[in-house]
Amino acid sequence: MSGIERDLRELNEKLERVMRRLDYLEAILTESRRYPELAQLMGDLRVGAALYGEPLKLIERLFAVRRHLERSAASRDEVSRIILNALALKGPMNISQLTREVARERGSASRVTVRKRVKRLLDMGVIEKGEGFNYRLVE
Repeated sequence: MSGIERDLRELNEKLERVMRRLDYLEAILTESRRYPELAQLMGDLRVGAALYGEPLKLIERLFAVRRHLERSAASRDEVSRIILNALALKGPMNISQLTREVARERGSASRVTVRKRVKRLLDMGVIEKGEGFNYRLVE
């Protein structure tokens, strides 16, 4: 793990601790009902802090994809790269959605080819089967 990745992870952990503290303070203030405007402010702060969490997680997922692509020659082909980037950017997707992403990038795509690449990435442990027919990056 590089220094940037370690810094991102630490920043994400700190942000999650702040979020938990804000949740706790909001719960106490809401329960006491003495300062409803302060409870509302805490809720707004929590929402504002949450806006920073998603971009950090996205950057972490992109670093994980980059790390995998550098490490594994088997998944360096264009279709696998597009699949991994789509899962990192857009979250869990099924074969049809992944095929559309590949077609959008390359101009054409075959479900059979996408399914083969997904199977290979599954076997390599880079992605995992999620709910239903969706696939997602391994965290």
